[in-house]
Amino acid sequence: MRNSHLAENDLKNILFDVLDGIPASSSESLEASHFRNEIETDNRKMEFRAEELGLKNVLFEFSSDI
Repeated sequence: MRNSHLAENDLKNILFDVLDGIPASSSESLEASHFRNEIETDNRKMEFRAEELGLKNVLFEFSSDI
């Protein structure tokens, strides 16, 4: 995983917030905002980052192939 000052749990929470459509809080850090933007704009990056965090198939329920 790339160097991050955010705790793994914080990264997972951001990822799940993005998946659930929960917007960023007004107090979100710059690093959290960059991570959020990265995964919001590219599904492949989201899946890659999720796998780095030990999560598999995070987009499964949103797949149009089901």
